[in-house]
Amino acid sequence: MISAHVGDLPDPGARGVGRYSRRALPPYRYVPGVRPHPNRDPAGHSYAPTLRPNRHAPWSPEDWRRLDDWLYGIDLFNAFYFWEAHEAWEGLWAAAERESAPWLLLQGLIQIAAALLKTHMGVIAGARMLSAEGLQKLGRAAEVYPILLGLDLRDVAARFAQYFAPLQHDRLPVVGADVPVLRLLDDGGAL
Repeated sequence: MISAHVGDLPDPGARGVGRYSRRALPPYRYVPGVRPHPNRDPAGHSYAPTLRPNRHAPWSPEDWRRLDDWLYGIDLFNAFYFWEAHEAWEGLWAAAERESAPWLLLQGLIQIAAALLKTHMGVIAGARMLSAEGLQKLGRAAEVYPILLGLDLRDVAARFAQYFAPLQHDRLPVVGADVPVLRLLDDGGAL
């Protein structure tokens, strides 16, 4: 059961965060069982008859301000497009050195996005497992680089740990205004 209808989510503009990418947001947020699968269904917002793997060229963490998939993923995440954020970041994650801090950060955020989607769908066990795994990876990345890809990882991890705390008592947090925003430290570049 969906804990809140997609249309009931707050307007992303009301969250007080600018956009980091010029790419348009998709016409709908994918929620399994509610909307067509974006890539596989001909009615999906990102359908392409020749499905290709999500790959990204090699990249450097120092170039984060120019990594449009990273910036677009943050825009998607902040606008509650959790499945789409995961897709935007997956190619970067796959191209990162395994077990490196950027790899851990991206996998952690991908798992946090999946946990938020499970929360939205009302799946406590999935949300609890994915949030714990994501927070653990963010913590490991923060041990090496407290600030990475423009994010203060300790702050991000602390805010998400607080947000997901109700899951420890078998309660779902609300997917809405309380979901932490991913705000880049160099916010002057927001559109």
